[in-house]
This record gives sequence, C-alpha cells and structure tokens, in this order.
Amino acid sequence: MLTRLLKFINWILPKDDGLAVFDSVPDFSGNSQALFEFMRDMGEPEAVWIVEEPLDIEGVRQERRHSLRALLTILRAGSLVSTHGRMSEIRVRRQKYVNLWHGMPLKAMGYAETGGREFKEPVRFDDENYYLIATSTIMRNAMAACFNQDARRIHITGQPRNDKLFRSDGRIPEITGIDTGSYSKVVLFAPTFRASDYISDGRLISHHLNLPDFDAEAFSGFLKEKNILFLVKFHPLEEEEARRFFSEMDNVVLIGSDDLAERYMDLYDVLPGVDVLVTDYSSVYFDFLLLDRPVIFAVPDLEEYRRVRGFVLEPFEFWAPGPRVETFSDFLEELERCLEDDDYYRRERRIVNSLVNQQQDGESSRRVYELVWG
Repeated sequence: MLTRLLKFINWILPKDDGLAVFDSVPDFSGNSQALFEFMRDMGEPEAVWIVEEPLDIEGVRQERRHSLRALLTILRAGSLVSTHGRMSEIRVRRQKYVNLWHGMPLKAMGYAETGGREFKEPVRFDDENYYLIATSTIMRNAMAACFNQDARRIHITGQPRNDKLFRSDGRIPEITGIDTGSYSKVVLFAPTFRASDYISDGRLISHHLNLPDFDAEAFSGFLKEKNILFLVKFHPLEEEEARRFFSEMDNVVLIGSDDLAERYMDLYDVLPGVDVLVTDYSSVYFDFLLLDRPVIFAVPDLEEYRRVRGFVLEPFEFWAPGPRVETFSDFLEELERCLEDDDYYRRERRIVNSLVNQQQDGESSRRVYELVWG
C-alpha cells in the first residue's frame, strides 16, 4: 500500500532532469561508483548518493537511506542509477532508470533459474527511459533471459567498474598497508556468496577455499616458501567467520568491505594488482579476463551446484578458462604452475574474454553516460 502511495506521489511531482540519484551494494561501490566518478568529472547532472552510512568524502553529496530527505531526493530526481534494482518499485516512466547491475551472469538468476529457489522478481521495464547494460551480444542474451527482457532493450556498453582495470596497477598497499613489492606474487581468492545458494555439510565451505581436504598449516607453509601474498575477499555477511578462520595464517590478508568503504574504494581497486585469481562461480572472473592473467576454479561441488543453482551459460567447463580443482593438493599444484607460466590456459582465456567482453578498453563509463545523458 505504501509503495503504491509513493509511486502515485512520484507520478505527480515534477522532475529535475539535472539531478541523478545513485545507489549500490555496498555503498560507494561497483558500477555505480565508477559511473558516478565519471559524471562528477563531467559536472552534470548533479549526482547524489543514497547510502546506509554517510562518509566524510569531499565533494560527494549523500543522503541516509530511509530518511525523508533521501525519499524526497528520489522523488525529485530525473534519473535513478542502481546496481541492485533498488528504487525501481516507486520509479515512474518520466524518470530515467539506469540498471547497471552487479555483474554479468554465469549463475542462473531471476527468470532463468530452474532449481526451485525463491527469488524476488527482477527489475523489468520496457520504456525508452529504462537502460539495462551488458558487455557483449552473448551477455545481452543472458541478461535478457534472467530479466525476461527484450534483448533489443539491452545496451552493450561494458561495465563502468571495469574502467579501473585499465587505469591503475592496483591500490592494494593503500588498502592493506602492505608493500606488495616485497612479495613475489599476489593471489586473490574471491568466491561467490555461498549462503545465498546452499550450505554444504552445515558450514560455508568457501572458508576452506571450497576444498574439503584443505590444510591450513600446509597452505601457510606454501605461501611463505613461495613468498606469496594471499588476499581473500568475501561477501560482507561472511566476513566475520572468514576473518576468524584466516587470522592465524601467515601471508594471508582478508580485505573487508569496511576496509574498502572507508577509503572510498572497491574490489576493482584491488584487481589490477593481482597476479592470479582463485574463485568458484563468481562472475568477477569475467572482468578479470580483461587483464589476461590466470584464473583457478575451486569447484569440487560443480555437479551439486549445477543441480541446485544452475548456470545461464553452459557448459561451465567451456566458460571457465582455467584449471578446475577439487582437492587441496591439486590446488597447490595448479597454483604453482599458474604463478610460473603466464601462458597456461591463455588461449582459452582469450577466447572466453572475446565472447564476454566485447569492448576491451577503459571507456565503459563514457558509453553509459553518452547513452543515457549524452
């Protein structure tokens, strides 16, 4: 009832085409942050963030979520920009709605899911003021399936957050306080959010690098011997348990969401400084392919995950251009090879990259800006 009332009020109120409202999860992150920074340099339209906790950031106007000021700002705005579909429930067609989303789909989501999971109906509009983006023709079709959207209404612009991959060597020292130059290599473990799918054997297996026979002592010894800095980045809801698990291990640093937010950064300020990515089913590796560096897939539960969650791109074995490991010993062996041989799986990486990233440059924010406000 309240949503319908707010939408009616929104329909009545005049709109300020020079005002754009931004939103992301977490605050100040992902595609929204990258596009915001580009627009701030352009000087228009005026951009305002709706956030859980305002930060002291020079030149960034913010309103606290669920406050009256935030609501009035949303109702006045000519444009709404989001990574997770928020604000869409009260949006009216006079408002431009820029659905940047938070990654290209590998896992089935929304209307493409077949595993019987409950899901909130994705944002879906069909008017000329609605903009959904993708990174390639294949990804446009995948997004169309997930959002039940006419593919002709999806725009191939690339993701604004990937612009950072072309403009930096990474900002890991600023985030961690660690001199990465004192290590031979930097490896990042960035798994998908497991709690949203299922829990294996009553626990979140990501904390063991997904490997049932993971040996923390042996892993610490391996990292020290090879002089590797091993970074881990989890979903905010998993960080507390992960921090306890990894706290006693040498050469391992957990990057928390708060560590990034308080510095006005996100994961894409980390990726350019990473030599090898370890993941499972997180679509972050689609973006990492732009750097043409090795990816390892820790997927001992592949068949179970395929059955429970499913993939929008199959076969997974083709779309995962790197070694797939199921045991801890295999993981160490493949990690060592990836660290020593940049050409390992390079041909496969470049094939998949060409399919998922049509524009391989640092101009995605500009393309989105010109599409919506140009």
